[in-house]
Amino acid sequence: MIRLASIRDIRGINELLLQVQKVHSDIRPDLFKYIGTKYNDSELEGIIKNSETPVFVYESDNKVVGYVFCIVTNYHNDTSFCDHKTIYIDDLCVDENARHKGIGTALYEYVLEYAKSIGCHNVTLNVWEGNDSAIKFYENIGMKIQKVSMEQIL
Repeated sequence: MIRLASIRDIRGINELLLQVQKVHSDIRPDLFKYIGTKYNDSELEGIIKNSETPVFVYESDNKVVGYVFCIVTNYHNDTSFCDHKTIYIDDLCVDENARHKGIGTALYEYVLEYAKSIGCHNVTLNVWEGNDSAIKFYENIGMKIQKVSMEQIL
């Protein structure tokens, strides 16, 4: 079942955030700490309570086995962008023990429907180079490259 996250989901979300942190630290140990999460409990509570940053969870047997963090941005009278509303997927994770069961696809499709329902023009996200399984997943569900972020390490 997919639903909006609530405060009671913070523990389960944190368990998944640890899995994401490990993936990122394995790919980019120069940027990501091995231990830790992207948000602390207080930050998670604020995100969950904010209507502009909806978090959806996939619950199975009373356990959070997947989540998707979103950020809604409304461009209005912007100096460079046409007026539009967009939803950015800040993070999507499925528990490593629950993958390849359609949960990630279900979460993504849920976000698509939500985005349509609030009048969004598009859905965007970023994925780290080297996260080949995520890149393949996003390509398989229909995402296309919008822009490329580049760096030069000094």
